[in-house]
Amino acid sequence: MELNRIYNEDCLETMKRMEDNSVNCIVTSPPYNKGYWSKNRNMNNGFSSQKHPNSYTNATKCRRIEYGDFKDNLQPEIYEMQQREVIKECLRILKPDGSMFYNHIDILNEHNTIHPNFIYDFPVKQIIIWNRKNTPKLDKSYFYPIHEYIFWLKKSKECKPYFERNSSPLNKSIWNMTPATENNHPAPFPIKLVKNCILMTTKENDIVYDCYMGSGTTAKASTELKRNYIGSELNLEYIDKHIKEEKNIESQQKLF
Repeated sequence: MELNRIYNEDCLETMKRMEDNSVNCIVTSPPYNKGYWSKNRNMNNGFSSQKHPNSYTNATKCRRIEYGDFKDNLQPEIYEMQQREVIKECLRILKPDGSMFYNHIDILNEHNTIHPNFIYDFPVKQIIIWNRKNTPKLDKSYFYPIHEYIFWLKKSKECKPYFERNSSPLNKSIWNMTPATENNHPAPFPIKLVKNCILMTTKENDIVYDCYMGSGTTAKASTELKRNYIGSELNLEYIDKHIKEEKNIESQQKLF
């Protein structure tokens, strides 16, 4: 498996070629299947077309997230089955002292909360709360939902992940940071969040994997922290953009 490369394919295809116990850290955020839950919704329920102080996008656009050709609208039972398979493969390739950070949310639908309960089929070491400080979800029938979850998983119940808590100032179980706004991806990680996961659970030259690489934030964070990365991403446009950005950085570095 070639390091420091993003593969344009389904993550399950990438992981098939990866050896057992070969990755030190996995940082990833799957699509949340919002396309399914929003497909029959009134898009203007409790919304206006104006910017809102608790949002970072136009309110009328916040029901769905667009991922190019990917529709993000699987039947819930198929989505859960898919995510279980992805997590199972992630834990297979994870080293015994490795860590997996899996970002997910609660879906608020028809006055009910749909929690990603499938995650508890796996060894959850801790749940970190990501306080985003704002939200694009302005439905007037809910409190503003400004948090997401970072589920910290380990390879097995018996395993003890490598962990250096004092390697980063974000060493409490609530991480306060706004989403990335300069990124063209519809749901980007803040690079600070990814770096925090990597700093605390890996050493230089370790390998970091991201199943849903998107615009390449995990790759960029890994490179800046002198770690190796492997990524999977279906959208070739995001991969091309990441490669172009990497080349620009290399060119600038050569000038100095």
